[in-house]
Amino acid sequence: MKYMNKLFIVSASVALLLSACGTNDDSAQPKSNDQAENVQQDTASKSDQTSGTAKEESKKDADSSEVSAKPSESQSSTSETAKDGESPSSSKTKLTKSPEQDYAIQVMDGYKLTGEEPGKDALVLTSDDSQFMRIEMLSSEASLDDAAQSVKQTATAVNKNAAEKKNLEENGIFKDSVWYEATSGDHTVNAVLVKGKKPMKLTIFTKNDEENLDKFMQMAQTIQ
Repeated sequence: MKYMNKLFIVSASVALLLSACGTNDDSAQPKSNDQAENVQQDTASKSDQTSGTAKEESKKDADSSEVSAKPSESQSSTSETAKDGESPSSSKTKLTKSPEQDYAIQVMDGYKLTGEEPGKDALVLTSDDSQFMRIEMLSSEASLDDAAQSVKQTATAVNKNAAEKKNLEENGIFKDSVWYEATSGDHTVNAVLVKGKKPMKLTIFTKNDEENLDKFMQMAQTIQ
C-alpha cells in the first residue's frame, strides 16, 4: 500500500513538472515572436529615416548646384552693359550734322564741329584749336587717283620725308585707305584718303605728346 502511494505521488509530480514546462514553452514562443516583430519595425523605421535623410541631402545638393549655376545679378548686369555699347565713350557723344556738307558725325565731349570753308569742316579740340581734323567729302564723280595724289602732296608739304602707311590693319572706313604721315616740330599731320561708299579726305593735326589721333579716328568711323 505504501508502495502504491509513493508511486502515485511520483507520477503526480512528474505530471506537474511536464505541465509547467509546457506552459513556459508556450509563453516563451509569443515573446520571441513579439521581439522579432519589434526588431523588424525598428529596422523599417531606421531604414525610412535613412532614406528620408538621404533624399533631403540630395535635394539640398541639387538646390546648391542650381544656385551656383545661376549668374549673379552683378554679372548679368555687367554682361548686358558690355553688349549695349561698343565703347565706353559711346554715351559721351552727340550726333552732329555738318553745317557745310551732307553727313553727320558723333562728336565726343571736348570737341566741336565747325564749318571751315565751303566743302570743308573742322572737328576741333576745344581746349587746343591747333589740334583738329579737317573733313572733306568727295563727290561720286571725283577721281580717287587724283585724291590719292592730293593727300600725298598735303603730307609732303609738311615734311618732304612724309611716310606712307602701308599694310594697314584698320577696319571700318579706314580699310584700304591711302595714308601719309608727316611730322613737323611738335605736331604730326596724318593725311588720309578714305574710299568706299562715302569717299572723303581727312587731314588730322595733332601734337606728338598727346593721344588725340585715336579719338579723331574713332569719331571719323561714325560719319554717316
